[in-house]
Amino acid sequence: MKVYTFPKSRSLRVLWSLEELHLDYETVRVDLLSATPEIRSPHPQNKVPVLDDKGFLIFESAAICKYVCAKTAGQCLYPAELRANARVEQWMSFALTELEPPLWSLLKHVALLPDALKVAAVEEVARREAESAIKCLEHQSIASWITGDTFTIADIFVAQNLMWAKTCGIPLPTVFEEYLLRCQTREAYQQAVIRNNG
Repeated sequence: MKVYTFPKSRSLRVLWSLEELHLDYETVRVDLLSATPEIRSPHPQNKVPVLDDKGFLIFESAAICKYVCAKTAGQCLYPAELRANARVEQWMSFALTELEPPLWSLLKHVALLPDALKVAAVEEVARREAESAIKCLEHQSIASWITGDTFTIADIFVAQNLMWAKTCGIPLPTVFEEYLLRCQTREAYQQAVIRNNG
């Protein structure tokens, strides 16, 4: 399998999943910031991540992560049991629809866009919405991981969003700082970061 990547992007989620599943893969770093890229992504908009599995192309991080989990049926990263799966889907959906949109908007207006394109009002609204989503997340009782005692792909999505929150200067409750530390000390995470950002 081949994954098209870019440092500090959503491609980290895919590599993290692949590392957790102990699957072999190679990475291709895309020239996302070049006006005349030598290496382009096969994504219609030249975005990452994209997975190429022997000519079968798939993009969108959630779809890719579910796909690689399906290739390794029986692994606990994406459980098959109905209620366990529903919990994973619930928190992935929350991460993708409630946490990520305001955090991504905030991240752009805090750190990624040129100053001329940053809009203070957009940053203010995005920060307020992100903080509201994190407050909702605080009501979740965390044992070890977001769905209970087993690490799943829901943790990968929630954790990356919480990392973005910290980058944007949003303070996290102690329980989530501890949760992030558990995520970031996983060997699979550390290997994924090296391969995504190296």
